[in-house]
Amino acid sequence: MANDYLEKANHLFEEAMSDTKEKLNVFEKTFYYRQLDYSERRMSQRVIMSFSEYMFDYHFQTLDNWNEQALQDVLLDIFPHEVIAGKKCFEKILLILAKFFEFLYFHEKFSQGLQLAETTKNLKELVLLEVENLLIGTPEADLLTLGEEIGLDISNLEDIDCLYQLAELVQNEGTRSRNIISMKVRKI
Repeated sequence: MANDYLEKANHLFEEAMSDTKEKLNVFEKTFYYRQLDYSERRMSQRVIMSFSEYMFDYHFQTLDNWNEQALQDVLLDIFPHEVIAGKKCFEKILLILAKFFEFLYFHEKFSQGLQLAETTKNLKELVLLEVENLLIGTPEADLLTLGEEIGLDISNLEDIDCLYQLAELVQNEGTRSRNIISMKVRKI
């Protein structure tokens, strides 16, 4: 019985992700997508697919039945805990989601799209406050500050991923010592 349930849940999950991916592919060809800057465009697929996954995992909602209450939960309680990034990155995440929801309403005729876009915009200050509070005094906050100091775009998820990979390499002494390659220096 449990296996049947798991198989059905996995099948529903795959369908939900496939549906979101189809809408995302259409979104990437529209004016709403072109309103995003280069960095936001590069992040959009990851952000929207993650959002869709969280809506399904935590609220068992597919794109067709996303609602404001589940959106609020995902934006305030799940995204800030799952995506360790600063306020600049979350500003982009919220903008990407709002543009996607607008696209769903105006282009795909999803009646809830405009409400989701407005709710996302209205939650911006609360989400950014939540992100700021979660980072206070954490090693992640120090790491993000270091990333800014070395010139990474801390508003970009790819740069943040690179920063965390670098931190893991430095933290793991065994890995670090094995990967150091001695340089041959010529005497002058």
